[in-house]
Formats: sequence, C-alpha cells, structure tokens
Amino acid sequence: MKIEIPFSDYNISSPSLPVYLISTVDKKGVRNIAPYGMVMPVSYHPLIFAIGTDKARDTYRNIKETEEFVLNLASGELIDKLRITAIRFPPQIDEFAKARLTPLPSLKVNPPSIKECSAHIECKLKEMLEVSEERVIIVGVPLCIRVASGLYIKNLPRQKGLLNPIFYVGGSYVSLGRYVGGRAQLIEEE
Repeated sequence: MKIEIPFSDYNISSPSLPVYLISTVDKKGVRNIAPYGMVMPVSYHPLIFAIGTDKARDTYRNIKETEEFVLNLASGELIDKLRITAIRFPPQIDEFAKARLTPLPSLKVNPPSIKECSAHIECKLKEMLEVSEERVIIVGVPLCIRVASGLYIKNLPRQKGLLNPIFYVGGSYVSLGRYVGGRAQLIEEE
C-alpha cells in the first residue's frame, strides 16, 4: 500500500544531492561562500548545471552582478567549515576568512575555488529562471572542471566513494563515503 505525503516531506521519496560550496565575489571583490544542496547537472551534452536559490542570498546577488561562480564539492572532512559558511554573514564579510578556507585561483573565472575541496566546476551564468517572487533557478555553463589528481581514476563508482560527498537531508548532513560495488560485479555474480 502507498500513501500520499505532503510536499514538505519530499526528501523521503527523493535521494538528496551532494552539497557544493559555491564561491562568488561581489562587484567590490568581497569573497562569498555558501553551501547549496540544490545543485545538479541538467544536461550532459552540452554540460549544464542548475542551482535553486533564494533571491535574498548573497550568492544570487553576486552571480547576477558578475555572471560567474564556482561549484566546489564539499567532502565529509569539511563539515565544520561547511557549517560556518551556512551562517548568513553581512555581504561585506569575507567568508573565506571566516570559515578558514583557502582561496585557490580559478583558471577561467574571477571567483576563487576552495583549495580544501577536491573538485571545482568553474561556471559562467547562462540564464536565471524565476520560479517565484523569492526563488530562482540559476543555469550555468561550466568553463573548467578540476579534480584532485588522485581522484581522477576513471572508475566512476569507486571515485564517488573517494570523493566522500556530503548530502543535506532535512536539516542534517549525511555522507556517502563508501564504495558498495559496480554493476559489472552484479552481472558476474549472476
């Protein structure tokens, strides 16, 4: 038997997405970092990413002004620093300094990447889609993707475990962090 549930409990029926620390800069060069669990690829050819955000956030304002951002994949080891980036500091505060994260020069965009993160996707704004008066979907085109060299092993299932991504689920953070096997193993066992 299946039961209908309220939209507010959607996490029960949907696996969460990994948390990215999105780095941006404002027009004055003030660096901002914010954790986002509403980030996903929406096309592979061409590669396009979408971010769901509230218009009241500095991230939204900075991307609207500069049209650039970096998706930095957060791993389980960064949970304490991630919590600091979740604090809504005034826009003039450098959040790299507050969270004690190291800015790493990006290759194609002005906002710095986060050195402590193992993967970076440097993006240019493609468009913003209004969802409501308060919410928007930011659509970005990757200009550059970098990963830690030890993670570029071209064994996607194993690599995902090594990335140790953090997921945001209903007010809590959880981690994947373990490899459970690939499809080829299942076929071999049959």
